[in-house]
Amino acid sequence: MSGKPYDLSAVMYEVHQMVGGLVTSGAEMDRASALIKERLGCRTAWEAFERLYADWRAIPEGTLHCGKHAGETIMLLAMLRLDAPLDIDQRDELLAAAKAYGPQGDDWQSAVLGAAASEVFLKPTEDRHRMESDLGILDEAARMLPPGSEDRTGLELQHAMMRANLAQIDGAADAYDRAVEDASRLVGVMSVDPEYRSLLEGQVVALRMQQDVRRGDAVALTEHIGVLEAIVARMPDDHVDRLSLEALLDNARFNLMAIRPRQPGTPAYTGHPARRSPAVAMGIADGLPAGGRGQALVTAGTGRGKAAVAAGDRQGVVEAIDLLYRALDGIEPEDAQWPLCTLALGSFHVALAQDEGTPPQLRPGLLDQGIAFLRHTLRVTGGPEHSQWWLAAMAQAMAHRMRAELQEHDGRRRDLDRSEARRLGLLSLTASGWAVLLQSGTAHGAETGRRAGAQALTVAAWCLADGHAEEAARALDAGRGLVLHAATVGSTVVDMLSAVGRTELADEWRREGAASAETGPSSRLRRRVLQALADSPYRQRLLEVPSTQEIGAALRALGRAALVYLLPGAEGFPGAALVVTPDGSVRAVPLPGLDVRAPELAGYRAAGSPGRDAGGPPTAGAAPPPRDTTALARLCDWAGRVVMEPLLRELPRGWGRAARVVLVPMGELGVVPWHAARLPRSGRYACQEAEISYIPSARLLCEVAERPATDVRQAMVVGDPTRDLRHAGEEAEAVRRVFYPGGELLGPGAATPAAVKDWLGRQRGGVLHLACHGVVEQGGRHSSYLSLAGGRLPAEELTEGSDRYGGLELVVLAACRTNVSGHGFDEAYSLATAFLVAGARSVVGSMWPVPDEATSLLMYMVHHFSAREGMPPGQALRGAQLWMLDPGREAPPGMPADMVARVRRIDADDLVGWAGFTHLGW
Repeated sequence: MSGKPYDLSAVMYEVHQMVGGLVTSGAEMDRASALIKERLGCRTAWEAFERLYADWRAIPEGTLHCGKHAGETIMLLAMLRLDAPLDIDQRDELLAAAKAYGPQGDDWQSAVLGAAASEVFLKPTEDRHRMESDLGILDEAARMLPPGSEDRTGLELQHAMMRANLAQIDGAADAYDRAVEDASRLVGVMSVDPEYRSLLEGQVVALRMQQDVRRGDAVALTEHIGVLEAIVARMPDDHVDRLSLEALLDNARFNLMAIRPRQPGTPAYTGHPARRSPAVAMGIADGLPAGGRGQALVTAGTGRGKAAVAAGDRQGVVEAIDLLYRALDGIEPEDAQWPLCTLALGSFHVALAQDEGTPPQLRPGLLDQGIAFLRHTLRVTGGPEHSQWWLAAMAQAMAHRMRAELQEHDGRRRDLDRSEARRLGLLSLTASGWAVLLQSGTAHGAETGRRAGAQALTVAAWCLADGHAEEAARALDAGRGLVLHAATVGSTVVDMLSAVGRTELADEWRREGAASAETGPSSRLRRRVLQALADSPYRQRLLEVPSTQEIGAALRALGRAALVYLLPGAEGFPGAALVVTPDGSVRAVPLPGLDVRAPELAGYRAAGSPGRDAGGPPTAGAAPPPRDTTALARLCDWAGRVVMEPLLRELPRGWGRAARVVLVPMGELGVVPWHAARLPRSGRYACQEAEISYIPSARLLCEVAERPATDVRQAMVVGDPTRDLRHAGEEAEAVRRVFYPGGELLGPGAATPAAVKDWLGRQRGGVLHLACHGVVEQGGRHSSYLSLAGGRLPAEELTEGSDRYGGLELVVLAACRTNVSGHGFDEAYSLATAFLVAGARSVVGSMWPVPDEATSLLMYMVHHFSAREGMPPGQALRGAQLWMLDPGREAPPGMPADMVARVRRIDADDLVGWAGFTHLGW
């Protein structure tokens, strides 16, 4: 190839002298690439690379000159890519020559490797294999340098930031969090000038804000927005990162408006963003290196548009669309930024169509354009494994729903749009399930799945409005208990992989699971496993919810009359009960008053759960502490009037038998003790008319229904392990002595977590009774746990590991809040459901702090009806609650004298003493 003669080492020296310090402006970067092109006598970056490559090919292979030229070409590529998005196939060829024949000094080799892996920062990619390869190259480069050296720390920081990028693409929250922590630590130890440190800190804060949004932490997000605003304010206007960071701030402010209502008490946001005009933003982008203009405009347009939508700023949305159209001119369809751009364009066109200021005659066209962009996004992202796929699917579903409402005179098109909205909504929920299965650890799974519950209610409401009750049931179950589903799937991964001949993946899963007992295998391995199983006959088990015929079969096995989803009303849609019966049919029962904004429910939430934490009886002669149950009583009256009385009229029942029903309360309806709903006509409670159990999802219902009963009746009884629950200790001793004389009793000092888990592993048909403290910590690593002697037994230990306890017949959790979720209502992740996932056929748990004295009697009677009278656990709990409600109750034969003395002291009208306990399972 012709051109000016050049000395490559001299060019390298000149470039180094020009960019040796911190380069922050597009003009400086342009000068660097222009210098290279001028020295080589080339007009474009492509010509410059082609000349360098051709000259390298002319050098005899195996010589030092060959290796040195290859390495210097790789290092110059980093500058040339600023001028144009060079996507070359020869990098690995050049890198191999540089490693084999170039100077063997660690500093030189490390610099070449670091430059070779820099492409993803200059041209983001969705190519996971390429990113994995580049991570390996960076790791190799860092190991060549002394630990703690500035260059090594810089490479390690680059490695951490690349891992964060990969984790975002994969939707792997655990990997993202580890990368962010590493990046933050490395920035803290780097010795760099204040301007560069400020930039690095800003990049880490931007990563932190994404964590805040995922966790729903409005307080932290407000703080981080303030920090980044201060950093951006100090940047020059022509700083290459300023436009992108301003856009990230816009995006963060939009997310803050969305999550603040869910976190009362968040400090008010007091920032005053100064937004640049589109012309100024485009001018700044034009001053950036050509290779980064498209990405900057995508980020700027997306951030501006989200902020404008949140503020109801129609003109701002129009400006954002203009920026995004301009961005499309600077990127290619295979670029990672392309689907982000088309997703934003589709969403913002739909937002314009919805805006009140848009003339009615323009709305259909805007919706058509938005749907076209969203459909294109779905096509280029490929499927639910892409982190943007579910967003595009749900956005398109909502657009079709809106377009259907505009079809006043074309019933066929209206029906087609509604059908497409339902289809895409269900697919989007499937993608949410995929995202949760990908996560390593319960907390990350719950954060990822949080969106699914509200989305499920929206899609189910569409289905019911269109008369498709069966699709509504699918939607509701697809958004429920996803972490529990992931735990169930995780315990059978080895068997599934072995069955499809992927023994190498099964072995890898075992090894990682053993090495990371807390959270299990990494998201990276989970993705590979999911992809292997998604192409197998196990896809249905992984991603699909049970059919109504399968639910009906489970109901028949369990002897239940119906599975009932309770749906709160939403804007434009009334509340309803969705009833699935044993024959697989589904019907909706309208419940117009079922609304989470009902004063009775709002008052109960404001008052807090009733009762007191179990702490033993009051001192001798002292009156028990006062307990205000007014809010609970009003809630139960509302629940009976609005839901349970009309629902019970719709449920089938046999002659002389109470209907046996399983409830799935959606969203905030999970705080209501539906079995304690007071029926207005009779004044009786729902549990006096029906046997009411609960289940997180139909998936888990079908799983539990397949568990066979055992003929063995082993027992472990734990009582007062922390020495501050006297009645619990007496209760445990009585339960073991009267009902399970051959069982084991563990009390203070002996009832350790290890002892309980050891028994669980040994039993082959057991009853486990735990009379102790239960604690719930919202969103914590251990969201709920039992306080035992010398330690805790967290719910996560029951679900995250591979241990499952087959044959476990019944777990009775005589402790506070053991059926309360620390991860949100629709996750329904609690100690009770964790034991169900871990293998129990039946679990009894509590909804609030339970009073020690009343609880001890209720628990004794549960075992009386179960062990003495042969009732299944659900009937046994109901029998014990009916006994508590009977003012003329009598102590059964064999009850210890100290308990008998307390039988008459129980107040039948005290809801707190009996209504807090629930049954799950058989």
